[in-house]
Amino acid sequence: MFFSYFKLGPRDGVMLISVFIMLALTLIFKWSVWEFLFSIVATIIAFLAGRMKPDTKNVLAFLKK
Repeated sequence: MFFSYFKLGPRDGVMLISVFIMLALTLIFKWSVWEFLFSIVATIIAFLAGRMKPDTKNVLAFLKK
């Protein structure tokens, strides 16, 4: 791998592919720059939210008693 210090994983690859899809949609459907930027920001927020670790609290612990 040429850039092994970047430590890219499969999720990063999927995000990069989605950015290229947004760029293709921008060119095909002639989106404005703002629409392109909003779609990229929404994609990045979605991937960051998907990476968040769930809270490990057991909310149904009272049922076990």
